[in-house]
Amino acid sequence: MQGLPPDQPPQKPVCGSGLSLKSTILELHHWIGASLQRKLVMAIGTMLVLVSLGFLVILSGVYQNSLINEHTRASMQINRLLQASLENAMLKRDIPGLKAILRDMGNQPSIAQIMILNPEYEVRFSSDPSRINTMLKEDVTTRALTSISRQSRYLQSAQFGEVLRSVNPVRNQQPCSVCHGEIASHPVNGLLVVDYNAQSIQQGATNSALTLGVLGLLVILVVCLGIWLALVRLVLRPLNAVEQATHALANGEFDTVVKTHGHDQIARLGHSFNQMSIHLQTAMAKHQQVEDFLQALIDAIPDGIRVVDAEFNIIKANRAYCDQVGQSMAQVLEAKCYASSHGRDTQCPHTMVNCPVVETCLNGNVRLTTQDKHTDADGNDIYVEVSSACVDMVVNGETMPCVVESIRNLDEQAKISQQQRLSEIGLLAAGVAHEIYNPLSSIDLGLTALQSDMVAKKGSNSLEYFDMIRSEIQNCIKITDSLLLLSAPSGDANTLISLTQILPEILSLLRYEAQQRQVKMVYNFPDQVRILASDSDIRMLLVNLTMNAIHAMPNGGMVTISAYRDNGESVLEVADQGVGIAPKDLSSIFMPFWSRRADTSTGRGLGLSIVKAILERNNAKISVKSKLGKGSTFTVRFADADREE
Repeated sequence: MQGLPPDQPPQKPVCGSGLSLKSTILELHHWIGASLQRKLVMAIGTMLVLVSLGFLVILSGVYQNSLINEHTRASMQINRLLQASLENAMLKRDIPGLKAILRDMGNQPSIAQIMILNPEYEVRFSSDPSRINTMLKEDVTTRALTSISRQSRYLQSAQFGEVLRSVNPVRNQQPCSVCHGEIASHPVNGLLVVDYNAQSIQQGATNSALTLGVLGLLVILVVCLGIWLALVRLVLRPLNAVEQATHALANGEFDTVVKTHGHDQIARLGHSFNQMSIHLQTAMAKHQQVEDFLQALIDAIPDGIRVVDAEFNIIKANRAYCDQVGQSMAQVLEAKCYASSHGRDTQCPHTMVNCPVVETCLNGNVRLTTQDKHTDADGNDIYVEVSSACVDMVVNGETMPCVVESIRNLDEQAKISQQQRLSEIGLLAAGVAHEIYNPLSSIDLGLTALQSDMVAKKGSNSLEYFDMIRSEIQNCIKITDSLLLLSAPSGDANTLISLTQILPEILSLLRYEAQQRQVKMVYNFPDQVRILASDSDIRMLLVNLTMNAIHAMPNGGMVTISAYRDNGESVLEVADQGVGIAPKDLSSIFMPFWSRRADTSTGRGLGLSIVKAILERNNAKISVKSKLGKGSTFTVRFADADREE
């Protein structure tokens, strides 16, 4: 290392002190930067200090030059007085008096030494005897002799330190020309050199500079204090209010406002903040309303609904799904999809099951319908049908895929289907009661007549009464059997059904309803039509289609039920003369809970949706033709059980 002796090893720097100083500087910088108030005071104070130091340097230099010039003028006056005294002594050739004057003047505290030089720069007389006969040829003496003018300069003396050397040329005069020669050829007889102590001058300049510095520092402190107070009142306090309001707004307090005073920029900033807070509060309220409406919308869906992102997180669910798995909404939204519905700690093996997230989000399938087995909170198995679709959701400006799952509880669906079937049968109770009432009345009359004949011992008509009673009892049995078959739950086993046989039985159940509404029912069976299907399903199908036709004719009319064979298909048609269906409504009539009854009666909108479900279970198709004011025709096509393979 440079600056060290070769035999001295380099010194290691003290790392601890360096790191501590650096850490202290960084902490101070961080502390200042954490507050606008401290940054402003530091910036303004630094600027004022720098400007003040610059002015102090300039003023100190000017003041020091002024002091030097003042002392120079004073020295010149002393020089003139001294020169006059010396010239007088020389004219009188009073050498001892001249030396005494030099000695006395040299003893003055402000004068270091006095010397008289000849034109050759040799010291002839001096208050310091050691300087006699020495040469003093230097820049200041040369200029004084050449220009024949007074010269002054600060010099550094080894004996006296810093001195102010004043050199005065002693001009040749007429009385002196006798010894020194003519004035023209010898204009200067010699040089008077006076060295003044400059330490007092420099000390005065230094003291003055220090005084100015202290006064400047006080002025800076007063100005900084005034600026700080003004900043606190006019800038920092309003900005602190805006900062506190901003923190409150960031913490979710959207009703936060800033109290503004005046019309300056900060007041306008506070007003703009208040407007932003109001707009944000309104936007958040609208967002919450939309969120609440969306939640209420999916809660109204009877099937379970949940939305799952690509990371298997449940981000949305409805009440039906929570009821299915027996969990609260908070528990559902905090769990992974496989933990919520399958009770698993890890992802379901998608190679063994059809995972909606994997199939739709990752494999690119747009829609997927599959059957699965879920687990509720008690560990019971739930057999469900899951219909899923992939949609894109925007979160923080980024688009992410997610899966919307509609989860239908198959066990509940079976219960609801049977309950709806029994509910529809309940609508036939009045007609069935009427159909049974008539045969029972006939039986009662027959028994009464039989009793009367037996009392009168007239038995000739007894056999006829017995035949009538037997016939009416058979009618009651048929009606009861039809009602029982209709109320039976649907099953997977299909049976051979003759439409031409069961149609009259079903129509007999609806006869009373048709009579009350002045509707005539006509059926046309040119062929023997048979199908393979669920007997209870087909009976419910016929009831719903016929009831739908009756309700479409509020002013009465005729319903025509036809069954025939057509190109390997068994066709069932139900035609009415009702009000018809608007073209825009044809796509909605099979939707659940959709109802537009022409007779203004209250309906649940499930009749045709049940028809659609029955047809799907029995692999049949339905089509509708309708004209407003003319009526509608529903055509159902089954596979003909008697078709040739």
